[in-house]
Amino acid sequence: MARSGKGTNDPYKVPRNSTWTNIRFSWKYISDHKKLLFFAGLCQLTGCVLAVAAPIISARIIRAYVNNEAWRVMYIAFSLLVVQLLRNLCMVTGNQAYNHVYTKTLSSLEEDLVWNVLRVENHCIDEKGSGLFIQRLTTDTGRIASGFNNLADMITQVINYFGILVAMFVVDVRIFLFVLLLIVLQSIIELWRTRRLGRDDRSFRMANERFSGLVGEMVRGQKDVKFLNSEQQFSSELKGRINEANEKRLYMQSRSWRLKLLRWELGEFGSFALIALLAYLIGSNLLLPSTALILYNYYSDLGPNAVKFVGNFMDFLTDFNLSTERVSALVASPEFPKEVFGDKELKDPQGKISFNHVYFRYNSGPEAGPGPWVLQDMTLTIRPGETVALVGKSGCGKTTIFNLIDKLYEPQQGQVLLDDIPLSDLTKDSIRNSITVVSQSPYIFHMSVRDNLRLTCPDASEEEMEEVCRLACIDEDIRKMPQGYDTMIGEGGVNISGGQQQRVAIARAMLRKSRIILFDEATSALDNLTQARIQEAIDNMQKDRTVVLIAHRLSTIINADRILYIEDGKVLAEGSHTQLLETCPPYRTLAEMEG
Repeated sequence: MARSGKGTNDPYKVPRNSTWTNIRFSWKYISDHKKLLFFAGLCQLTGCVLAVAAPIISARIIRAYVNNEAWRVMYIAFSLLVVQLLRNLCMVTGNQAYNHVYTKTLSSLEEDLVWNVLRVENHCIDEKGSGLFIQRLTTDTGRIASGFNNLADMITQVINYFGILVAMFVVDVRIFLFVLLLIVLQSIIELWRTRRLGRDDRSFRMANERFSGLVGEMVRGQKDVKFLNSEQQFSSELKGRINEANEKRLYMQSRSWRLKLLRWELGEFGSFALIALLAYLIGSNLLLPSTALILYNYYSDLGPNAVKFVGNFMDFLTDFNLSTERVSALVASPEFPKEVFGDKELKDPQGKISFNHVYFRYNSGPEAGPGPWVLQDMTLTIRPGETVALVGKSGCGKTTIFNLIDKLYEPQQGQVLLDDIPLSDLTKDSIRNSITVVSQSPYIFHMSVRDNLRLTCPDASEEEMEEVCRLACIDEDIRKMPQGYDTMIGEGGVNISGGQQQRVAIARAMLRKSRIILFDEATSALDNLTQARIQEAIDNMQKDRTVVLIAHRLSTIINADRILYIEDGKVLAEGSHTQLLETCPPYRTLAEMEG
């Protein structure tokens, strides 16, 4: 469900939920597989019952040994063998079922989270950076999906330890109470440790998100880093973030290990005290040596392991809660507002675009606050089937106009309308299916040429793909590639030229056949000959379509029906190329500079 609203000032803040709230959030992804989950639980419960029986049977073996009852030893040992074999079978079957639940749950969780991330408002992604989203999508989802599996394993251990405690109570109440006191004291230390660990882990993960976000930018922008010869500066910034994250990790682990040491020392002292107590009771003829041996074996299985389990359980609970909070925040928190659309359907778009007294500015970040106005009282109308060019100096708001037309951002004041209907009233499909954008730096995905083209039209035939590629002057280049249309393109189009990337993007746009096409410097990476061919293809696309172009080279837009000269976020002048040369001095200056 879409949410809207303002976030907090902290870009990494995670709301704290109760454990029960986090379990309910996780359950909605697991509930589709609840039959398999219950089967796994039944197997595990059966294994738990058998696990409780095992120490009781083991105690009888020791007594039979002491009493020299050989046949009784064999009979009890065989019973123990059967119990252990059945227990192992139940545990393996249960774990396999849990693994299936884990895999299916992880898939459902990741799919839903990807969908929610794609719906997050662009300004939110701009402010927080990609690292936060990558960490939560790749790391936290796995921890949530494995949560119920881990919880079931821990419940099994609880039942097993409970069975040992019951056996100790039956054998000797005094030792039972002493061991219980030791476990409680060590558990208190563990609870203290894990509570501190949870706070430290939150701080570490925030620092780690800042580091991973910069790593993502480094990988995507490594060419620019080299072009600018700024490896040293980039490495220094990366080193600072690495050190920050690692120092927080070190502090977290150091404090945790100090408290672990305290708990271990108390455990060793407790073991010594138990041995002394057993020796005293034997020496005082208050306890048989065989019984003392049974009790000590019980404690060996229970004492350190039970306390370690308490720590592991609290670590798991802290980790599960934190991961669930971070993921649920992406799904439902106002901290990550989602795009909001209306419910009106535009069944037959005509292609009319209107700006009605629009004001817009980008957010500079949670600390800097809103930036300067990019558009101020922008009012314009683009008629259906018209070809309009936007011209102006860099930063005047041309690309922002495109972002608002496609509803990537929303204006702070005023309205953007499509066919006289405010974009806020229209459904997402009505807007995005009516508009195709070919950007200055189109993103070509790490998949084959064919798959890149079919992103916009999955049902496109081979003939249709080849036709649009010929129109976009890229078909010949594709056929020269090693596997033709099946050639894999590197991430971001790294293994093809900038001009080829733009032509693939133009072909992709042609294949979509939308009513409105926005070209943002779509021919900036092309040579003059190819640009002429692309211009012809664009001219062919103008039939029955509204085309809006952004261009620095005026030669590419002189045939537009209208040219709008943008300055300081407003339409300063409009008209044909010839009219603007006569009436708009800044436009005439641009034309003279181009020669």
